[in-house]
Amino acid sequence: MTGQTLQIRALSCRFGQKLAVDNVSTEVPPGQMVGIIGRPGAGKSTLLRMINGLQTPTSGTIAYGDLAVTALAGKALRD
Repeated sequence: MTGQTLQIRALSCRFGQKLAVDNVSTEVPPGQMVGIIGRPGAGKSTLLRMINGLQTPTSGTIAYGDLAVTALAGKALRD
């Protein structure tokens, strides 16, 4: 079984004037485990919510292989 790489490019999220996530970029290859650590209010939960499609990024993209996750919603995202 082959997996797909999770790609995060220039991801940012604002809540009004508050910049919760600022220009995050990374790749997570199949089978790799990643931990997200930081101080309270650093944007960890917001980052995970954007990856899961529960929060819309202000800018940037999230892709799983060739599939742009940020362009999907609802059932298409779950599939």
